[in-house]
Amino acid sequence: MESNKQHYRHILLFYYRKSKNAVQARKKLTDVYGEGVLTVRQYQNWFAKFRFGDFDVVDAPRSGRPDEADKGIS
Repeated sequence: MESNKQHYRHILLFYYRKSKNAVQARKKLTDVYGEGVLTVRQYQNWFAKFRFGDFDVVDAPRSGRPDEADKGIS
């Protein structure tokens, strides 16, 4: 699933660099992948990051519950 998210983000970055806005990028992605790929807010947030010069399409690590349990703990 994470690789799909990164794939979509690369596409968003491509459209950003082609001087498209979040609405135009959303139209293109939903034409190809269908509704529900990303939320409207996610498009807006990624374009805001790009405008501020942050072109990293990988999710930043977050604190909180880990994805997997530590099997080394008994």
